[in-house]
Amino acid sequence: MLHYAMELSELIQVFKKKIVIEDSTLLMVWLYNSVYAIQDRCTHLGASLSKGTIDQDRVTCRSHGASFELSTGNLVEKPHIGPLKMPAKKAKTFPTVIKEGKIYIDL
Repeated sequence: MLHYAMELSELIQVFKKKIVIEDSTLLMVWLYNSVYAIQDRCTHLGASLSKGTIDQDRVTCRSHGASFELSTGNLVEKPHIGPLKMPAKKAKTFPTVIKEGKIYIDL
């Protein structure tokens, strides 16, 4: 079911934004003329991905460096403390639809 998320113009201005729809907290990202929606929780220990960095097509958690593809949620880089790698799994992503300048999320 599609849910209104935000105005496209707002996301373009801020580049990334944390939003809540129903009980889901999402990170919205405008990158390469596309909109991405990914869960706002790192699958390692639950840190907010909205506080992380966006580089190329991925978001990196600032807590332990876990990195996820924005389009698929695939884990690109495992979380780590120094050389010690820790387990994590794929992050959930959500399809987005843009209609008349508004962004909708399929939850």
